[in-house]
Amino acid sequence: AVKEDVMRIANASYYGGSRGVRTCLYAIPTRRFVKRKVQLGDFQLLSFVEVIGGLQPGDEVVVSDMSQYKNKNKLKLK
Repeated sequence: AVKEDVMRIANASYYGGSRGVRTCLYAIPTRRFVKRKVQLGDFQLLSFVEVIGGLQPGDEVVVSDMSQYKNKNKLKLK
């Protein structure tokens, strides 16, 4: 299927491969990482994952493994 105007982010270890999955990703609105609940959709060619909700166009997110910080809502960028 083809979808137009889809927001997407790089596919990485945070994505479990299930459409509609909700996960927490760290967004970087300032010099802090802020945990946000994000709803993900389909993946595209294993490179990208559709964002259904929780992020806005232009938001930057951390896609590397942040599981060691799962109990933190905010992290300061040094």
